[in-house]
Amino acid sequence: MKAGTKLPTDSDSVITELGKLKFRLLSEGMRIHESAVTALENAKNPIRTRSGVSGGLDIKLGNDVYVNVPVREVFAKSSHISLHHIETSFVLMEDGAVISEINVLPLPDYYQMQTPDGEQMKRIGQMCSGDRFCYGMTGPGCHFWSEVNRCRYCSIGNNFDADAVRKQEKHLVEVLGHAISDGSHPAKHVLIGGGTPPGEDMGAVLAAKLCKAIKQHYNISIYVMIAAPLKNDYIDMLYDAGADELGMNVEFWSDEAWHMYIPGKEKEIGKKRYIEALEYAFSKFGPINTRSILIAGLEDFSHTVEGAIQLASRGVMPIISPFRPLTGTMLENDSGFDADTYTRMFSELSEKLSSEYDMPLGPTCVCCQNNTLALPIGKYYRYY
Repeated sequence: MKAGTKLPTDSDSVITELGKLKFRLLSEGMRIHESAVTALENAKNPIRTRSGVSGGLDIKLGNDVYVNVPVREVFAKSSHISLHHIETSFVLMEDGAVISEINVLPLPDYYQMQTPDGEQMKRIGQMCSGDRFCYGMTGPGCHFWSEVNRCRYCSIGNNFDADAVRKQEKHLVEVLGHAISDGSHPAKHVLIGGGTPPGEDMGAVLAAKLCKAIKQHYNISIYVMIAAPLKNDYIDMLYDAGADELGMNVEFWSDEAWHMYIPGKEKEIGKKRYIEALEYAFSKFGPINTRSILIAGLEDFSHTVEGAIQLASRGVMPIISPFRPLTGTMLENDSGFDADTYTRMFSELSEKLSSEYDMPLGPTCVCCQNNTLALPIGKYYRYY
């Protein structure tokens, strides 16, 4: 592709080609050339909160393919793809040639603001996609953070500089209001999650309280993402509080991967309970609005594919998140699949789920596909 060429995004074939580049970026990351450093000052630069899988640089390929590109992790420093700024445009280059023009998402205005009591608003809630406000209800803490119970890929406990520790409901309501009305990067929906408090509810009680507070002030869709609570009553509580979508992430399908990578959740919850909770959530929230993430790249390809099929067969929308080896985690020196393998997984699953279960490979929000194996092709994909 020559410099200055703009790709149309009005066909599935073009989006699929952009998707291959997206999967490369998720797999390999990207280097920042010195020509782009100053130009990125007004861009939505990475903030490391939550588990870090949204801690890259948010860009857009064409009109509708969003990518959260790893740029700070060790593996990204050896990427063959680099970001340059030429005249007034950002471009991706490889081997001295431009491979794509891109758009870099702008810095939200509210990131420069503070609450009346002096807390930086960006430490309360962040824009973790092109249109979604994310609120980590536990801050940089988690019940499973002890070394023996820790999810091996997670960096949440290392995020004290970026994520406020003692969050207050009033802060959430205030900052969300600014995010919704933001002049450069407005929020269209909300994600509540990030970290698990202690207790059998796994955060459902607090999430329900926050849902009620948000719904009292704003007419906005809320997606709650928590570990599977031990009793279905807590799922009822979330539904009654106004949660619109519920995610409980099974993360891996094989028993070996559960034991190796999420030992705390294996001991205290277990995959069997996750499946029971998801099946019950489906009876309340219905298909699409009930979803579960699988991490691809650590367990065998066939296990992730089987997990996605099993979820879809139960009416649960599977979301495939490529493994990202985060600096400071127990798996920082590991690696996931290469881009071709991710592309093959996407192709195999998207076709099978659509034809056999009428189920999309999530998420359905186009902007929120930025760190997943999903592309805006099909009847279910949309903007909020």
